[in-house]
Formats: sequence, C-alpha cells, structure tokens
Amino acid sequence: MPKLKTEKISSPQVEAFEKDGVICVKNVLDDNWIEKMRTAVERNLLNSVGVRGSKKVQLHVVHDYSLWHRDEDFRALVFESPLAKIAAQLLKSEKLNFLGDGFFVKKPTAESSVRWHNDQPYWPVQGWKCCKIWLTLDHVTKENGRLEYIKASHLWNKELDDNSDTSWFCEPEGDKLLSWDMEPGDCLVHHFLTIHHSVTNTSSSIRRAIVTNWAGDDVTYNYRPKAWPYVPIEEIDIPEFDSMKTLKTGEPLDSNIFPKIQLD
Repeated sequence: MPKLKTEKISSPQVEAFEKDGVICVKNVLDDNWIEKMRTAVERNLLNSVGVRGSKKVQLHVVHDYSLWHRDEDFRALVFESPLAKIAAQLLKSEKLNFLGDGFFVKKPTAESSVRWHNDQPYWPVQGWKCCKIWLTLDHVTKENGRLEYIKASHLWNKELDDNSDTSWFCEPEGDKLLSWDMEPGDCLVHHFLTIHHSVTNTSSSIRRAIVTNWAGDDVTYNYRPKAWPYVPIEEIDIPEFDSMKTLKTGEPLDSNIFPKIQLD
C-alpha cells in the first residue's frame, strides 16, 4: 500500500469537500504506519496516556484523547505523517494549528451508536476552517460501525450537540447520506459543522480509528465552558495545557496546547 503523495489531493477533492462537507481519501498511510498505530492504540488501551484514561476496557466502545503529549507514536502521526498537509490543502489554509487527537475502539457486537451531531460545539474555537480526520486502522463496513454524514449539512451553519435545541432537526432520508466502506489506512475528512453519526457494530470484528483535529488561518480561540478538554485544566497533569489558561476569546490559537504546524 503506497504512502499518499500529498499533491494527489486534487481540485475535485477540494471541491467535493467544500460542497458536501466530507470526503474519503484512500491509502493515506502505508502498512508500516498502520501497524505502528495499531500497536500504539493497543498499548494505550491497557495503560492510558491520555487526559481521561481508558481504564474501563470492558466497555463496548473505548475512547481516549490527547495522547500526542505523552506517546511518541501519536506525536509522530501529527508531525510526521501526511495528515497535516491533507488538512491544510482541503481547508485552503496557509496556516494550520493542531487541536488534538484521540482514538475510538468499537468492539465486536458493540451495542453502541453515536447520535447525530457535529464537532464545532465541542471545541473552544471559532472560525470556518476546521476539520477532523478520521483514520481507520481496520476494514470499515456498515456492519462494524461506519460513519454516516448528512450531505452538505455544514452549509446549514447550525451547531448540534447535547445542549442544542433540536426542534429544527429531522432524521435524514437515505439519499441525503454519505458513507464509505474503507480499508486500513483510508481516512474521512469532514468539516467541523458537518452532521454525522456512527452505527452499531453488529459484526464479529473490531473497528479501531484515530482522529486528529485541525484549524486553519481564520480560526481563533473561543472559550466554551463545556467544550474540550471536558475537565478543568487545573486537573490535567500535562504541561502543554498550562498555555490554555492564558488564551482569550478572539486570540490566535498559537500556543503549546494548539501548536502551529510547519507545512513547508
């Protein structure tokens, strides 16, 4: 499986991202990257290095985040893989800040689905040029919990989370949905306002995915009391989080917690 050359992000792909709010990019990582990140996920399932911890390994779906601060393989994924340049190209951004990472492990026959939502209200940012890259480490099908997106819902410019007034929202019909079967090393890239959910894993296979979140050159800090990192900063024993204490709404993100990525 060849590593993606970042110049292969084409004008039609950028146009599709802007029009639909999500695209699937194939063969982003090669086999070496895939095996490295599978090992990193398994390691952190047993000995979490994230903010919240992943100790409850008996859960059907295990999630952890902010692993790049203490795990060299997650850090390498951010700063050495093609992901950052893919995000910058799709956002048409000359500047890029990294917001954070995480993983989701959906176990076989996991009786769990994620309801319809978008990502913007969960992050302390404001601006248009924000995206998430959802990278799969396994084959993904409808049976083992793939993601489904409402086509062009980012253009509605509405936030949807646990605290939203949902009176305007209706379950979408099939012709409004976008989803893909995927192979290890493929990724989905979606705009922070694109509404999506994941379905239950009814199969006998595991579904492991890593997420990375990115902000472009129009994005600034926007304090949200119930947003990421979801716990008081004072309770987080990771030095980079100290820089978040001084950020003010409307200021650039550049900081230890939201590092600026070198794109050259």
